[in-house]
Amino acid sequence: MTSAYCAAVLDSFLRREIDLGSFPSASYAIGTVDGIVHANALGNAVAVPLRIPATTETIYDCASTTKVLVTTVLILQAVAEGRLSLDDEYRGYTFRELLTHTSGLRAWLPTFTYPSVLEAIERDGPEHPRGSRVTYSDLNFYLLYFALNEVFGDYRRAARERIFEPLGIQACFDPPESLRPRIAATEWGQRFEPRTFSVAFAGFRQGLMWGDVNDGNSYHAGGTLGNAGLFATAAEAFRIAQAYARGELVPRELVEEAARAHAPGRGLGWAVEGPGLSPRSFGHMGFTGTSVWIDGPGIYVLLTNRVHPCAAPIAMQPVRSEFHRLSSRVLSSRSSLRTK
Repeated sequence: MTSAYCAAVLDSFLRREIDLGSFPSASYAIGTVDGIVHANALGNAVAVPLRIPATTETIYDCASTTKVLVTTVLILQAVAEGRLSLDDEYRGYTFRELLTHTSGLRAWLPTFTYPSVLEAIERDGPEHPRGSRVTYSDLNFYLLYFALNEVFGDYRRAARERIFEPLGIQACFDPPESLRPRIAATEWGQRFEPRTFSVAFAGFRQGLMWGDVNDGNSYHAGGTLGNAGLFATAAEAFRIAQAYARGELVPRELVEEAARAHAPGRGLGWAVEGPGLSPRSFGHMGFTGTSVWIDGPGIYVLLTNRVHPCAAPIAMQPVRSEFHRLSSRVLSSRSSLRTK
């Protein structure tokens, strides 16, 4: 099979998912540690109240992939520079526990209903004994965010100076109004959190989320709490993943250590063994329909806005698994062409 045929099959699969209503748009970049091999965008980045087609320059709310593309990178940089150790404690939890989601903190709290985020975590965060189980929790990354503010002075500035600017990319937090035409919209009104968690709060957003972070806790904290808030194109997310895998951002030995399973399904910040990928793979997924995975030399970035205009219960794992399978065929076909 030719590379063009494999790419066409991949695009046909994503178009079918768009037609089924899984998401209104998708932008992807796949390749290896040497660079992007194939990229494309399909569907509408904004579907209501107007239609704006997605392009490879469309900027997506990366949601929880922020955890690995920014927060984990900064923590590991701090470790590499001797500013902290993985077994140092911060507010009662080791950095290793926070990165592996073994802190015992509950999965989520509406921190915007408390006087402060840290007070919310201290008062109502603990749910299980430390180290007793894996509970994927945004609260772990809120604490990492506050720790990074103390280590580097300012989380956003550290991300800009230590990741975005060295890589020559325009990824950002709190995108300016001028970028809105390029941004994929998410929910119409902040409906998922109050409906799912039975939260009473007068400040929930009612209009279209378009250029402001979808995550409620991050939004009400000013744009990010280290768990979400990154806005980037697929190519920019790919570049961060590529640089990380190549040891440009973090020493190779720490990259390898972070990709090892320290707890069931969890590396340091990263999840391990992705859908449709090998046991050595590591990556992360985001609520808005985003994912970034690294599998040996292969890098797979899929950005969607599946929560636009509403956060319907879409089963994204089968979609990601098939995306990875078809993307691997594209990469294999390109590799076979080079060897002929």
